[in-house]
Amino acid sequence: MMPRAWCAALASVVLGLCAVPAQAIQQAFLVQNSGWMEPFYADPQSQFKPLIAAVANAAARPGDKVMVLAFSQSSGSNVSPQLLGQGDGAAQVAGWLAPLTPARKSASALADTDFREAVTKTIGETFKSRPGIIWIFTNNKNSPGNDPATAARNLEFYRLLHLEPSITRTVVFPLRMPVQGKFFAAKGLMVYGLAYGKEAGDELGRMVAEGRLASILTKPPARLKPVDQDGVRIVPQAVLNTPNMTASMGTDKRTVVFDVDADKLVPQVRLKASLQNLFYPYLIAQATVDGQLRTRAGTTPLTVAPAAVSNLAPGASQSIEVSFKLPLEEVPSAWSRQAIAAMGKQVIMPMSVSLGLSNQRLALPASFKTEMQELFPGDPLSDMFVPPDSVKSSTAQVPLIVRVQYPLAPVLVIVGGVLALLLALAALAFLGMKTTRYPVMVNGVRRNVLLKPFKSLAIKADDGAAVGEIRRGLGRPTVVQVEPGQTLTIAS
Repeated sequence: MMPRAWCAALASVVLGLCAVPAQAIQQAFLVQNSGWMEPFYADPQSQFKPLIAAVANAAARPGDKVMVLAFSQSSGSNVSPQLLGQGDGAAQVAGWLAPLTPARKSASALADTDFREAVTKTIGETFKSRPGIIWIFTNNKNSPGNDPATAARNLEFYRLLHLEPSITRTVVFPLRMPVQGKFFAAKGLMVYGLAYGKEAGDELGRMVAEGRLASILTKPPARLKPVDQDGVRIVPQAVLNTPNMTASMGTDKRTVVFDVDADKLVPQVRLKASLQNLFYPYLIAQATVDGQLRTRAGTTPLTVAPAAVSNLAPGASQSIEVSFKLPLEEVPSAWSRQAIAAMGKQVIMPMSVSLGLSNQRLALPASFKTEMQELFPGDPLSDMFVPPDSVKSSTAQVPLIVRVQYPLAPVLVIVGGVLALLLALAALAFLGMKTTRYPVMVNGVRRNVLLKPFKSLAIKADDGAAVGEIRRGLGRPTVVQVEPGQTLTIAS
């Protein structure tokens, strides 16, 4: 169970999170400056402050509200956390950090450390209980009141990260940073990213997925929460049953893209791929894999062979074959308005694959435990990375795009038909304006008349008496009426 002190301290800010509408993401960078951190400040070779400034500049987007705070433990005149600076963007972070030194609780003693105080005050006072991302830079020694049981205090903190629902996402970057001070030495530094609220969780997830921190924090983050989402990835290699369809990864390194000609699309797709374990640092000791294809029309099952995963190391891949049926009824006809509008180019059909891992058992590799014990001696990191008992299954959403290449033939046929119709109409218009001379015999006398297509002409004798009427279509005129006692014919 989580200690009551943690629950009580966060109860009020959780209510604030529910009541306040989501706003732009704010980010707070908490920098530990208690006595245990002395070597990170004293060692002339320390990269502690440059690292913090680099992470802040990579994590914060232009216009984000950035706050840098030093934290230790409030005692006497020492206040924790202490705001060093705030503003839009991270351009001034290095300047805010420059004068920072270890805090003191008295003239003769350096300050202690209280993680709980730093996190709860940042959420309640600095964030005003609104969503935000908290970054913590620490040597992982939590010692409120100079408590020597730092392992027990850290375990309380780790339980908070796992179990507190308002902390929606947590990532951890264990770093090797050997430093030597006058009083203490350290081998490692821990960087935590905590998302408070859903909006902050989404932003932290995007930040990691986009690799915005990868150039500074070169190892993948160890995930603490959520453990049950996006733990695996499909990496396509080849389409097995049709050489006319190709599969590739999108630019986001997540989306699977199929390219095919419209007249060569097959209903059943067999994809050779690899299933990659993204559960860093966890080993997938065992799991059963199944999935569904999701389209606008609904879902259809897909099969994964082999349907079981065992002892798949973090970052490692297992060869698989994925089979599913494409919804051909959703593929536009080559004569459809959507295909014609594409003008012989591609029509894009977005879909998604939902992979499920059931009967899942995750384990922490011995190599990771050894590395963490070397960096943070005596810290219960193995307990920190044990997923909650409830995590027996997980899901992964894989975006899928089918790009159908349509031929130009239907477009050319339609364009040709339209042009032919326009030419015919133009010809009719031209003919309708052309006047032609025709000879007629009026009471035995030859006479020439002028007549346009689809027009009629009344014929009169020399004395003005009506003789008859002729009418013309597209060809020669015809006599349509002759008055009694008169004669009217079309001459040859």
